[in-house]
Order: sequence, then structure tokens, then C-alpha cells
Amino acid sequence: MSSPLAATEAPFFEYQARYQVTRGDSAIGYVDARLSRREDGLWHYILESRATAWYVRMLGISTTESVWFDWREDRLVPLTYRHVSGEPGHDRFWQHQYDWDTMRSQTRTHSGNLEIALEDGTLDPLTLRLAAVASMVQQASGAPKPGDPDFVDLAFTVLERDELENQHYRFVRNEAIEVDGRCFDAAVYHRFRKDGSNRNYTAWHARSLGWMPVQISFEDDGKPITLSLSQWELSEQSLQAPRQPSPISLPEPGRCPGNGD
Repeated sequence: MSSPLAATEAPFFEYQARYQVTRGDSAIGYVDARLSRREDGLWHYILESRATAWYVRMLGISTTESVWFDWREDRLVPLTYRHVSGEPGHDRFWQHQYDWDTMRSQTRTHSGNLEIALEDGTLDPLTLRLAAVASMVQQASGAPKPGDPDFVDLAFTVLERDELENQHYRFVRNEAIEVDGRCFDAAVYHRFRKDGSNRNYTAWHARSLGWMPVQISFEDDGKPITLSLSQWELSEQSLQAPRQPSPISLPEPGRCPGNGD
């Protein structure tokens, strides 16, 4: 298993963002993302999805994922993870409480409670994404010359609802992508869980946003679903933090070269 290594200080910054969600060519909702840090140093990462299309709102579908984690000895250490998906008459949830002293997770789900043995470095679906970002930060800072870093494939042990899985985060290419009228230099990765899973996705990680994702795409019931960044804001703490190795900000509005005037 490949574990990301980075600087002693966590390679993240506090921010909030909104992603527009489209299904095919139709806007159906949005996802709000927020990464924050408590005074005691613990981090909280939360994604909340909401429908805007009337036919999706009628179904009452919503999803919330959140995780509390620490940054210890140059790696992510998840503490609690919670996933809640709401549908009329079919709400589902699962929550992991990591006990690293006993190497067990006390897990509660909509279908019952269980105890799951952990492995060193075990992540969850949200800290997997942040671990990939941490690895990209390290690889980019260690690049021998300016330009697009030569990123590598990553592998992680991930605790899903009721079992550990070996999952992969595979580097595809570097490319410029236009999102919401701005051009981002991005590293494209494909997250592979298993064949047929709608948690397989392709993510564009933007250099100017500290390698956080600017776009994510996957398929659901054969239809393409795309999350595209529409709002981005750093917290006051991040703006004032002297530890930032370089400015983190949205690029100026404009087309990518080769995409027209």
C-alpha cells in the first residue's frame, strides 16, 4: 500500500466550495464542501448534496458525508466517518468510530452494528481523497523542475460500509480544463473501487487550488454525472496563515489555450 507523505504541517487549508451537479446536460443540484480545522488541531471535512431539479426534489434525495481526522507523523488519521443518504422510506447510514489503540472500528449502520478490524493506514472514502491531495502536494513540491509534475499511481486500504477494500487512485494525465469560465492546470486521476461501482470516478485536481478537485465525473445508471466547481472561498485563517508555500486562489477568468478566443 502506498501512503502519502508530506510536510510536518498538514498540507491542507480551510476552505468552502460549491459544485454544480449535472446529469447529462441537465443541472440537478449542487454539492457543498467544507474543510475546517478546530482549535485543538483536528480537521473536519464535510460534503452535503442537495437537489434543485424538481423531479429530484420530489424524491427527497440528499446525501451527507463527513469525517473528523488528525494529521500525525505526516499522514492522515481518520477518527470518525459518517455517511447518510436520504430517500423516502429508504434512509441509509453508516458511521465508523476508529479506535487505533485496539485497531478496531465500532461501526453502526442502518442494518445493524458491527466491529471491524483495521489495518495500519486505513482510510475512508473522504480521507482517501485528501490523502491523494497530500501526495500530489508532496510530489509537486519535490519535482526537479517547474512544469507538470510526473505523478504516480496510489493505492489505499479503505473502510467502506462494512469491510476493508483495496482501492486505487491512478494517474491519467496532466491537462488544462475549463470550468465555470476559468482555466485550471490539473492533474487527472481515476479512483477505482471495483467494477460497476458508482464510487469509481475521474477527478481533475487543480494546481492553483492546492490540488483540490475542480471537477469530478462518474456514471450512475449509465448516465454521466459531473460535479463542477462554481464557488470557492478560503477561510480567514487560511488567508492569514504564514505556512502557505504559495498563494492558493482561483485563476483569472479566461479560456484555456486552444479553446477559442
